[in-house]
Formats: sequence, structure tokens, C-alpha cells
Amino acid sequence: MSVETERSMLDRLNRRYDKWNGNGMRFTRAEHVKVTSGFDARRICDYMVFDLWTGGSFNSEAAPKLHGHEVKISRADWLTEMKDPSKAEAFAQYCDYFWLVIADKAMVKDGELPRGWGLMVPRGDTVAVVKQATQRVDVLPMPRHLQATLTRAVTKTAIRLDRAGESSFEYVVPRGREPVTA
Repeated sequence: MSVETERSMLDRLNRRYDKWNGNGMRFTRAEHVKVTSGFDARRICDYMVFDLWTGGSFNSEAAPKLHGHEVKISRADWLTEMKDPSKAEAFAQYCDYFWLVIADKAMVKDGELPRGWGLMVPRGDTVAVVKQATQRVDVLPMPRHLQATLTRAVTKTAIRLDRAGESSFEYVVPRGREPVTA
């Protein structure tokens, strides 16, 4: 058994959410999203994704959903997180779903998972849901500074994945719209 790192867990999440269909990527993926756009941002959400699939309907229930993920690779890391619930809530309040992603299922004892959070653990080269997150009904609108940092993180993540050859993203130029060369 290999030892998990934050990087290996993020790679697992990226594989889980690497879905492509006829309309493009199903999920936008973002690693290390800062709560504010300044250099002094102290709070970071390890991983966020927008599920852009509306299921063919345009009602509010089928609208795109935002998922936040906290990644923990040790019991000590998890215990530190539990001491300051405001850290995760800084992001969870804007998310439809919030997940704890852990390296080993034994890291979290019964009753420790915050109400509504889902739980994911490694399985194969990705992660699997052990406990489904509950959809939040009290999601707050995301402020501009968080929208900006999420957008930046999506771009940085997409570039990193593309350079590493780990993305299924493929840009297809629509017929008749090929770039003009001089």
C-alpha cells in the first residue's frame, strides 16, 4: 500500500471528475481555492468542482451544483480541522455539497463527520463515496472575490492537468471557424 499525499488525493479527485460529453467538460475542477483574492488569504478550500450537467431541465433543482472538498491525509490533520469548523464553513456556505476526502476510512470515527458532509475514500486510482453528502438548502450567493479566486484556480488546474497529460480536455475547432494564419 502506498502512502497518500495531498497531491495523490487531488489527483484521485481529478480523475473522479474528469468527465467529457458532447457539450464539453461536465465538471470544472479547481485545486486550492483561496477565500479572497489577496496575497494574505489564510483560508483555502482544497478542491472545488462545479457540476455543470443540468440533466436536461432548467428548473432550480437541476441547476449546476458546486461541491467543496476538504482533503485530509492523516488523523492529526483531521483533528486539527475539527477544532476550527469555521475554516471549512468559509467555503461550505457557498456549496451545494461539501465532502471530506480522506486517505484512510479509519481516520474518521463515528459521529465526527459534520452534519451534511459526505465522505470519500481511495478506491482504485480514484475516490469512492462512503457517505453521500446532503444537498444544502441554505447556500449563500458567492461573493465576487471568491468567484475570482475560483475562476483563477479552475484555470490553473486545467493548465496543470493539460501539461501533465492528465486531462481528457480536447478543444475542437468548429467547422468553418479555423484560426486565420498570416
